[in-house]
Amino acid sequence: MIEQESPHLAGGWDVRPHLIRAGGLIAGIAGIASLHFVTDRAYLALHEFYNYLCYVPIIFAAYCYGAWGGIAAAALTSAAFIPHIRDAWAGNRAYEASLYAEVVVFHVLGLTVGLLAATQRRLTARYRDTAVSLERANRELRESQEHLRRADRLSALGEIAAGLAHEIQNPLAGVKGALEIITSRVAHGTPEAEFADIGGKELARLEGLVSEFLTYARPHDPALRPTDVHEIVERVAALLNAQAERKSVALVFERPTAMPLLSIDPEQITQVIFNVVLNAIQATPAGGQIRIREFVEPDWGVIDVIDEGPGIPPEHALRLFDPFFTTKPRGTGLGLAISQRIVTAHRGTIEALPGSPSGSVFRIRLPLPEETAGAS
Repeated sequence: MIEQESPHLAGGWDVRPHLIRAGGLIAGIAGIASLHFVTDRAYLALHEFYNYLCYVPIIFAAYCYGAWGGIAAAALTSAAFIPHIRDAWAGNRAYEASLYAEVVVFHVLGLTVGLLAATQRRLTARYRDTAVSLERANRELRESQEHLRRADRLSALGEIAAGLAHEIQNPLAGVKGALEIITSRVAHGTPEAEFADIGGKELARLEGLVSEFLTYARPHDPALRPTDVHEIVERVAALLNAQAERKSVALVFERPTAMPLLSIDPEQITQVIFNVVLNAIQATPAGGQIRIREFVEPDWGVIDVIDEGPGIPPEHALRLFDPFFTTKPRGTGLGLAISQRIVTAHRGTIEALPGSPSGSVFRIRLPLPEETAGAS
């Protein structure tokens, strides 16, 4: 069913209140003028009162519609008032002149009040815009302060934990050696061999966690060199293709525009794209697909990894890149944190966006070379 536009609406603007207001003004002016004609001229005090009543619709019109509205109301009031002056006071020259002077006052009043009302509205709008801007700036300042406090806390925690993780490596090496000796001396199929195997797997997991944390806490400066990002994407796809096939997830490449060589550390950016694509594979249900799209924005080379998973809950969005934050049962919560630190070291950005209609989009922006950025 097609909805028809109401005849009272013009471009989304409802004219009915304005018509009612204008009709009320005209009726008020006509009513005041009629009082002059039905009241005997002997009642001079009443006529003076009616004269003062004429100011009400003029001031109201000027306030509502500005200077032009005030002048229009003054003109209508004068047109209704002048016939009464001619009929009732033609013989009294002095009083007639004062009434004509009052007609001039009608127009001066309408113009003045209209200009003041327009100025007041402009000032109100300006103050409102200023208040909104101040509130926005205040909110951004609070967010920046929170980010700084969070960065300070993470920096202090990172220094302490990095030293601790480094010290853990030596005992781990000793435990690993002892476990290897025990494993070599127990018979296969015995409970001791099963426990030794579990211990080995958990030890390997702990070593991986310590290694990842040290990577996060002590990042290496990127060794920048001109690199084709598409080669990195293809390398990551080759590394993860078997895992994607096991989940029946298809990896799809999109290159709407050719991307120039970027000045990046290929090993570090490989780690970033690997982490993001691996998360996408784990989030996407069987039969879905992951689109890896490469394109160019002004000053940026962009890589989007678009999955068909359940999406990111709003309560998780702000913590997504926090160290050790994870929703996976056996995840470390360091993959995205490391990726963000690497991308930031490249003077780029990484963010998570909602997908359409579902899923999520991880967008990696890396700066274009200066000569290419200026051309774009």
